[in-house]
Amino acid sequence: MTPPATPSARFYVRTIEQRLRAFTGDPVCFAAGPLDQLDSDYPAERQLVARAGDKRQREFFSGRHVARQAMHRAGVAPAAVLRGPLGNPVWPAPVIGSISHDHTLAAAAVCTGSGIQGLGLDLIEHPEEVTDDLAKLIMNPGELELLSELFPDLPALGVGFSVKESVVKAVSVHLNRYMDLTEIQLVPDKQALSAQLDGFPSPLPCLVSATGIGLLTACLHRSESVWKTC
Repeated sequence: MTPPATPSARFYVRTIEQRLRAFTGDPVCFAAGPLDQLDSDYPAERQLVARAGDKRQREFFSGRHVARQAMHRAGVAPAAVLRGPLGNPVWPAPVIGSISHDHTLAAAAVCTGSGIQGLGLDLIEHPEEVTDDLAKLIMNPGELELLSELFPDLPALGVGFSVKESVVKAVSVHLNRYMDLTEIQLVPDKQALSAQLDGFPSPLPCLVSATGIGLLTACLHRSESVWKTC
């Protein structure tokens, strides 16, 4: 299946892809589509969610479906996208990518550029639905004020949650552990926003983009941002 069939949706996909390419400086390929996939052609994928409920299976299969669309656009042969120990997608070499889903849509971005160690993507169709009671689990002092200043037309808490989810997807597999969102400190930079984490030598650039399909955020982890082990 191609990305969403309406002309406007195709326009959004192309526009988002252009924004991701400008952000990363690499030929990132993007795809999105509805949560309508009920099965997979790959037995290994089916086995991973064999005991899951219908909703989770639709999310999983639809995410993998759009991931293969993005891979196809990148010139990569279709393949199973399995699941790592942290719930992360396991991509066929040389792909680096990320998958996201929300109420009705799944989205994926992939690249094969050298030097990129991690690419995190998050899509929230209705960022205003991230409620204030979650703020202490997401934000550090001063971050809401920063995001309100940088993105005055967007709900700051929704932006913060989405950006930090992107950071987790970009780097958690390199840390080999789950991350607390408050470990991530959001700071301004020349591209608008970056994320600082203890042990990384430089901030990780982040993208915040209001699109026709919702709030889309991304985080880029390049090879020079190497985790320093003790």
